[in-house]
Amino acid sequence: MGGVAGHMAHLSEDIDLTFNDIISILSKVANAEIKNATEKVDGQNLFLTVNLSGEVKTARNAGDIKKGGMSTEEYVSKWKGHPAENAFTNGFKAISSSLRKLSPDDIEAIFANGQRYVNMEIMYPSNPNIILYSSPNVVLHGLQYFGDEDETPEMRALTKQKFSKLANLIDGATEKVGSEQWNLNGPKIVALKKLADGTALENVTSKIQSFASPVGMDATLGDYVKIVVEKYAEQVDMPASVTTKLITLMLNPDEAKSQGLTVVNLKKGLPKPLQSVISKLGSKTNSRKYIASVLQPIEIAISDFAIEVLRGVKSYFVDNNDQEVQRMRAELEQSIAYLKSLQSSGDVKMGELIDKQLAKLGKIENVASSMEGVVFEYPPGSDKIYKLTGAFAMANQIIGRARRSGMTEEMEDESDDPVVDADYPKTVAVVPGAFKPPHKGHLDMVRKYADVADEVVVLISRPTKSGRRLPNGREITAEDSLKIWNVLIGDLSNVRVEISTHASPINAAYEYVGDEGPLNTGDKVMLGCSTKGGDCKRWAGAQKYIKSGVELVPVTGVKPTVRSSGAPYSATDFRNALGNPEDRSEIADFVGGENVAAVLNILGLGSVEEMSAMGGGAVAGYSAPLGSGSGKPTQKTKKKKKQKQYIDLGLLAEVMELIIERGANDESK
Repeated sequence: MGGVAGHMAHLSEDIDLTFNDIISILSKVANAEIKNATEKVDGQNLFLTVNLSGEVKTARNAGDIKKGGMSTEEYVSKWKGHPAENAFTNGFKAISSSLRKLSPDDIEAIFANGQRYVNMEIMYPSNPNIILYSSPNVVLHGLQYFGDEDETPEMRALTKQKFSKLANLIDGATEKVGSEQWNLNGPKIVALKKLADGTALENVTSKIQSFASPVGMDATLGDYVKIVVEKYAEQVDMPASVTTKLITLMLNPDEAKSQGLTVVNLKKGLPKPLQSVISKLGSKTNSRKYIASVLQPIEIAISDFAIEVLRGVKSYFVDNNDQEVQRMRAELEQSIAYLKSLQSSGDVKMGELIDKQLAKLGKIENVASSMEGVVFEYPPGSDKIYKLTGAFAMANQIIGRARRSGMTEEMEDESDDPVVDADYPKTVAVVPGAFKPPHKGHLDMVRKYADVADEVVVLISRPTKSGRRLPNGREITAEDSLKIWNVLIGDLSNVRVEISTHASPINAAYEYVGDEGPLNTGDKVMLGCSTKGGDCKRWAGAQKYIKSGVELVPVTGVKPTVRSSGAPYSATDFRNALGNPEDRSEIADFVGGENVAAVLNILGLGSVEEMSAMGGGAVAGYSAPLGSGSGKPTQKTKKKKKQKQYIDLGLLAEVMELIIERGANDESK
């Protein structure tokens, strides 16, 4: 679902599950012993609450929750002119009308004065995602607590109880919105059928047992990932103590946080090649992708099983299952042909996507249900929710990508596509500047925007005239600034840095937020500035440059931070400090002690020893797949004899190559 709802896990994504746990769950599914499975629907997600004053408040992202929800006026305004306007506004009207019929006591008991939000899906045939449902529907998923107190087990139990009450009160209700008849629904139970034979269960069991052989069936998925990381760490001569901390950072972020472990402090004192390994494995985004890639054989095995479980299962919300299946297959076939044509014309990324998804999908005939999938709690009463989606996930990726790439003239353009991604629409902060060079003052400003925006885009301008120079006469290029930024933002997964073709930072920003830029209808944009001086005045005429359908958040600016001395950060002072590279304490004040060597080497100011230790291209970004031998310390070779164990280390190279090539732009997951 994304947004406020967060990510609902596949079985292969819960690293605390043992391999035996997974087999046990799948066995119960195969034998129709899972009794609490509900239909997972393909719609527009929304959170809603009602306070004591009777005000209905809505939320689409964490920022909305933080401010206490959007008012009805804010909500309606948000979707004005959006392709999904009728879906969101009419669905909202339908559920609001139904809630107004409940007693004040029920409203208070259920929503706790706006501290509990109901999570729901709006399905609107006039604006479908992948599945074309037969009528307008709102389906309630659950109730979530967002109060100031930590939610206790007793509070969670009470929240569940209140949701059951709400679902019973709402289920089966109908509301007229204009000429449309809307149906209000609680979760719909799916009566899973016992598989006719044991082939599907036998196949998935065999595949999982084979995969788990290095660690045993009682080991967790996390245990498997752990030994893969350990073996790679041994291969690159990572100190054992660092490896242990890295694994904690990757597999147990909460524990890592309690220990104060971060990518930045883990890199301290390590040679540059090992720092690069920490960055590539320890950052939140890359860690997630790495783990998923290591466990992909499990994901595929479970997906094959889910295809058979869901084959022929009908959606509660589709009148003609067979007809809808045929329609989806036809669009899928068309999408595959279109993407393959792009692949044959040299589009490498498109080729990667289609190859990956088809490998998991198999035959088009595997799209055999009008249902997206099922959701179930296991074990019952545990609050652990899993999903089985079969062929839908692959079809969604392929069809969504083909639509966005302009598959046919009949398809809506990219800005109209409701499948763009799970968090759509987004709040994007744009922070432009020359950054010659970037320093902690810039970084702190970006951090503040990263806390309130879904994405932060840093735009580096490219002056056409002679730019800023170091005291030694060397010009600081846009490429230098990009490399330094990439060093500084290692722990900020929602920040990316780009070099603009514009000499003016303002023009760079206006191009990004304008008609030709990448923002989608429904997005919000924040233009970065500080409260210092008249910095924010440069955006006085910004509104006329904003793409139609994109909302400009009022420009307020963020308070600038100052140096340890109390003096303001200044790029001029930083350049002056770089005139004496031996005085590292002064430079550290601008970029942090852990980043000094990297910054000096980027600017050609490092010592001969440091430059040698960096290895070719290590500062700019790791230039070869991990495990390939490039960039690792070479003084130790004895341990290589130990590498013929259970795990195929070639997998590591493939995994990291995938991560490095796609980076944060991989949309295939």
